[in-house]
Amino acid sequence: MSTKTLFLLRHAKAMTGSLLVPDQDRALSERGLKDVNKLGAKLHKKEVHIDLIVTSPTVRAISTAQSIANKLEMKHANFLIDPLVYRAEMKVLLELISRIAKRYDDVMIVGHNPSLTQLASHITGEPIAMSTCSLMKASFEFKDWAKVLTEKSSKFSFLN
Repeated sequence: MSTKTLFLLRHAKAMTGSLLVPDQDRALSERGLKDVNKLGAKLHKKEVHIDLIVTSPTVRAISTAQSIANKLEMKHANFLIDPLVYRAEMKVLLELISRIAKRYDDVMIVGHNPSLTQLASHITGEPIAMSTCSLMKASFEFKDWAKVLTEKSSKFSFLN
């Protein structure tokens, strides 16, 4: 039986960038808002539980993560904005996950490509593609997140 579950969520579709709006400040597009609300409702209906959400500090990632947290009626104490997630290399994300406290069994990382796609491919051992608002669920047969550095997931699936 799996003891840890990692959800990888690529932020929902954002507005196109411009010279006047820095990349970090790009908001979700109308389609992005619709997609993340639909995903959140689906997760709520399936009674998905998440102990901790760690998100990139970009507006589009925070909005995506907050929408999911709201639909799942999560406490704000379980929501962490971490600058390491933005433009992180896969290894940095792995190290971040490896330092998560053991008390969190179900963790969601909300971030960006190409690092999320690389991370998903690494932990599953298979080539994975993650479009905007893609959510992958990976299960692990360990009790300590530090093992994510050396062990692959026992199973994975996409929830949308």
